[in-house]
Amino acid sequence: KPPRPHAAGRSPPRASSPTAAAMARATSTMLLAAVAASSLLGGACGGLAAPVPIVGGPKVQAAFQKWLGVWRSKYVAANGTVPELPDASVPAAMRGKAPKVILSGGGAAGGVVTEGMGYALLVEGFQASNGDALALDNGLSLARSWLGMVKGPGQTLVGGGDGTLASATQVGTYPYGVSAIESQQLGLAGSGVATWKYPVSLCEGGCKGSAADADADAIMGMIYLCAALEYPADFVDVVLRAVITFASSDLGFPDLYRVLPDGSKMFVPKGGSDWGGELPTQGKYKSSQHSWCYSPGYFAPAQYRMMRAFAVNNWKPSFDAYLPPNAAGLQTTLDELTQAFDGAVTAGYNILYYSSCVSGAASNWVGVKAECADKTALSCEGVPWATTPYVGTSGECTASGTSFGAYGAEASRTPWRIALDFSIYPEWATKVQIYDRAGNVDAAAVFNAQTYLNRIADQYRRLAQPVADPVKLCPAFDVSHGALDLTCEGVPYNGTANWWGSLMSYPTFAGFVAPSASGAADPLEAQKWMDALVGLCDINLMKGMFCDTSYFGSSMEVIATMIIAGAVKKGGPPPPAAPAAAAAPAVISDAELPEEASSLRQQRQRSERDSYQALLFPLLGLSAARAV
Repeated sequence: KPPRPHAAGRSPPRASSPTAAAMARATSTMLLAAVAASSLLGGACGGLAAPVPIVGGPKVQAAFQKWLGVWRSKYVAANGTVPELPDASVPAAMRGKAPKVILSGGGAAGGVVTEGMGYALLVEGFQASNGDALALDNGLSLARSWLGMVKGPGQTLVGGGDGTLASATQVGTYPYGVSAIESQQLGLAGSGVATWKYPVSLCEGGCKGSAADADADAIMGMIYLCAALEYPADFVDVVLRAVITFASSDLGFPDLYRVLPDGSKMFVPKGGSDWGGELPTQGKYKSSQHSWCYSPGYFAPAQYRMMRAFAVNNWKPSFDAYLPPNAAGLQTTLDELTQAFDGAVTAGYNILYYSSCVSGAASNWVGVKAECADKTALSCEGVPWATTPYVGTSGECTASGTSFGAYGAEASRTPWRIALDFSIYPEWATKVQIYDRAGNVDAAAVFNAQTYLNRIADQYRRLAQPVADPVKLCPAFDVSHGALDLTCEGVPYNGTANWWGSLMSYPTFAGFVAPSASGAADPLEAQKWMDALVGLCDINLMKGMFCDTSYFGSSMEVIATMIIAGAVKKGGPPPPAAPAAAAAPAVISDAELPEEASSLRQQRQRSERDSYQALLFPLLGLSAARAV
C-alpha cells in the first residue's frame, strides 16, 4: 500500500524575544539591514513582497572566512591526476592558469572526484562574483581541470559516456543523452559533464559516467565565473554547452520524462548519465544501477533555475546546432530546453515533499517508479512520486552504500541545496506547485523552499537552545538526546549518521536563512541561532569534532557558512549587458526585485524569450505585454 500524502507539520511554539544583550551585540550594518528588510516579509503569494533571506552577523562572517581558508588549503596542482589541456583549446581567461584539483577523502588513493570539484567551483564562483580576485584565479584553474576531465585521458572526448565518442556526443547512443559537445564556433575543447572520478584507473574496468549532483554544482560555479568576467564569448560558449549537456545527460532532455494529467512534463534528475531517475529497466537505455532510484540530496533547484536563465539570457541562433534532436529525429528548441529545467524543479520539490519529515529530515535514497507500459520506453504518462519513498509499493534501493529511506550522509546536503534556491530566487522558491499521488494539483498543500527550511529551524527552536554548546543544540537532531520526527512516512528508517558529525550538522545551519513564514520568529532571533551553531567550533583553537578539517567535513562547513554569511546574493550574478542596438530587449534581473518592482514596470522591457527574470512580471501581477 503506497504511503499516504505527507502530513502537515505541527505549528512551532512562538520564539521568545531576543535578550537585550543579544540586541546590543547586533549592531553591525549587515544586521541592521537584515532587520530593516524584515519589514518586506510576506507570504509565498503575498503581493509584490517576497521573503528576504536572513544574513548572519560578525561571528558567522568570521566562521565562513575561516572555513574558506581551510577549504582552499586543500587545492593542489593537478600534476597529471586529471587530463590537462593546451592553452589553445581553453577560453582566453583560462590560458596561463595552472590546473588545480581537490583530492577526495581518501587522499591520493581516493583520487579526484567531480563532487569535490563541483563544491570548489561553486564556492569560488560565488566569491569571484563578489569581487574576490583570488577566487577568480582559483575558479579558472579549477574550471580548466574540469574541461580536462570532460575531455578524458586519451584522444577521444568522453564526457559522461562509456569511453566512446558516440556515447558522449550522440543522444541516441547508450547512455541516453549528450554528455559532451564539441565546439562548432571557436575551436575550443569539448565541454560538458565529466567522468565522475580520476584517474579513471581507480575503478575496476575504468571509471565511467557522470554524477548529477557534482555536475550541477560545477556548472553553477562556472556561470558565476563567466559573469565575473563579464561574459566573454568563448567562455559563454563553453558554459552554454555544459548547460545543454547537463539537461540532456543528467535530466534526460529531450525525451526522458513523465507526463502528468495536466500535461506537465516532469524531468526527474538521474543519479548520473547512466543510472537512476526514470531510465527504463529494459532496452538500450536501461539503468546501469538500481532502476527508479533517486536521492533528494542531489536535488539542486537553484542550479537548474540558473542554468535555464543563463541559456535564455545568452542564447543566439548559432547555439541551436548544439541542441540534441529528439527521438523522432527533429531538432529541439530553446523553449523545450527550458521546459526540462522547469520540470526538474517541480518534480524535485514534489519528490522532496513525499520523502521528508516535519523536522526537515530527508531520505538518502527513495523510489520514483513510474514505469511505462513499454518497458523500454523513455517517456509516457506517469507520476514519479506516486509511491515515494518506496520503489513501487514496497521496493527499496540504494546506490552509494548509504541506507535507503534513512536520514544520513547522502541526504545531509538537502538543506543547503534548498537554502541556495531560497537565497538566490526567493520569489520563485516560495512558489511551488504540489501535486497529489495521482498527479493532480493539490491546492491544499503548501510546500516550498521556505516551508522546508522553516521545518529545520523550528526543529531547533522546539527542542534545543541557542547556546554554543553541543549538549544544548543536539536534541534537535540526535535521537539519543530526544530528537523527534527524524523518521516518518517519507523517511521510514532510522539513520546511521548523526548530528555530531560536521557532515550532518553544518548543513542544518542553513535552515535559518529563511524567515519564519508564520511570523513566529524575527531575524534577530535567527541570527542568535546562527551564532550559537557556528560557535560549536572555536575557530581560534580549531579542535574538536565540530572543527572537522577533513575533505568531507570542511566541504559542508564552508558551504553552509557561505550561505548563512550572505555570500550567496539574491538574484544571482548580474545578467549580460543588453546589446547596444535600440531594438534589443532588455534583460530583467531577479536582483532588482522586489525592491524595484514598480520602477521596473516603467523602465525595463520584457525579454523576448521567457527567462526566470522575465517571468517575474506575470507572477507579480504586471502586464504580460511589453512594459512601457
